[in-house]
Amino acid sequence: RYDSSDEIDLFVYEPVSNSNKHELLFQKWNINFNDYKEVPQTDYEKKYYGKTNSLEKVKEKLNWTNNTFNVLYKKLEDVNCMGITRYNSESTEIEFGYIGMGAFSYLIFDKNIDNMQQEEYSNDCTLLFYKDNIVFKYGSGAIGSLCTPEFKRKK
Repeated sequence: RYDSSDEIDLFVYEPVSNSNKHELLFQKWNINFNDYKEVPQTDYEKKYYGKTNSLEKVKEKLNWTNNTFNVLYKKLEDVNCMGITRYNSESTEIEFGYIGMGAFSYLIFDKNIDNMQQEEYSNDCTLLFYKDNIVFKYGSGAIGSLCTPEFKRKK
C-alpha cells in the first residue's frame, strides 16, 4: 500500500518448499524505498515481522528495482487506487478507497467466476460479486462493523 510516491507499507510472503503454505519474508510500514536503512533484527522481529530486514534481498526475490515501485505507484495513481496485493495464484486485490477504518477493494480473478463462486463471493457483508471475474471487497479495519450496508443485496 502506498502512503506517498516513495513511502509504502510492504509485506512479502514466500512459498514454503513442498507445501501450499507461505511464510512471512518481510513486513514494514512507512518505508522509504529510495532511502531505506537496514537495521539488525531481533529474534522477536524475525518471528513476527519476517525472516529478513533486507529490502535489497526482497527486491532481488521479486526481481524488482526502485523503478518498479515508481512505475507501480504511477499506475495505481492513474486509476485512483492506493495498494495492490497478490494473495494466491488466482486473484489480485486492488485497494481503492477508505470508509472510516475500513478499505474498499476489487478482487480480480485470473478466470471468470462460476455460479457457485458467485454465491460464495456475495455474502451480503464483506464481499459482493460484480461481474465476470470481479468482486468488490470491504475490509473493516481495526474497529467498527465487520459488514458494510452497501453490500446488502435486494432479494
